[in-house]
Amino acid sequence: MGFVLSCLQANKRRREKQMAEFAQTKRGQRVMNSKRMVRYKEKRLKAMQPDVERRLREEEDHTKGQQVWFSRYIYNGRLRHWVLMTHGNKYELRRSENVGKEIGEERPGELEFTYHVTPFTIDEEKRKAALAECSLPDVDGFYVCLIGWTTKTKEEVDLACESVFQSFGEYHLLWKNCQHFLRMLAEQILATKAADYPWFISNTKTRYQKTQSLMPPPLEFLLKMQLQMTAQMQAQVQNQIQLQTQNQIQNQIQMQIQLQIQNQIQMQVQNQIQMQNIGG
Repeated sequence: MGFVLSCLQANKRRREKQMAEFAQTKRGQRVMNSKRMVRYKEKRLKAMQPDVERRLREEEDHTKGQQVWFSRYIYNGRLRHWVLMTHGNKYELRRSENVGKEIGEERPGELEFTYHVTPFTIDEEKRKAALAECSLPDVDGFYVCLIGWTTKTKEEVDLACESVFQSFGEYHLLWKNCQHFLRMLAEQILATKAADYPWFISNTKTRYQKTQSLMPPPLEFLLKMQLQMTAQMQAQVQNQIQLQTQNQIQNQIQMQIQLQIQNQIQMQVQNQIQMQNIGG
């Protein structure tokens, strides 16, 4: 498992490097600036315009309750972290050691996580500038979009966050992470859903957004998983051996009991025969 994933990651990084190097060449620049590429970009932006206008209308709507925003952070093309924002606060699942630290300042530690609520505001000016320039709300690697409205108060949202955390269980990078935590929280607090909700909740691809992908797990995590799987397999084998040994012992005991019973029966029969002979 670890070997396959590491190979896939290496191939992806190699392709990305090749594309970046090609873009820096004269031929790459000619391709990127060609009339065909320009027409493609213009056509794509035109096709996306209705989606942009719909989202702008939703973002100006404050009649349905308190807006709930979703922020996705990408670094070097890899999805790194998810955050929900509402009532002027951000809600997230983070490593306990890293609570309160800015991105890039976290220290590696044990995989112990906790929910975290802190004051937070969206940089509207940068976001609007990004929308105007490329029709996507992507600012410095942070992709921010509206996913709906909540009628709950801040205190009720805080309680919902705590409740989700209490029932969340053990964190796992691949199938039980910050994404799943925030999806569970969104289901608890949203009263009305916005256009980007399906993309957030079920990773539905649209013209406006690409599908999301988990960041590749670090090598040390894969090694740890391999060790755990090996230990589990060894434990299963040992259990099977123990069960087989126990079954063999039980079978031997049963055979000995049967032999003893047969011997006793034979002795009783012989005694009866001897008694009959003496009596005769």
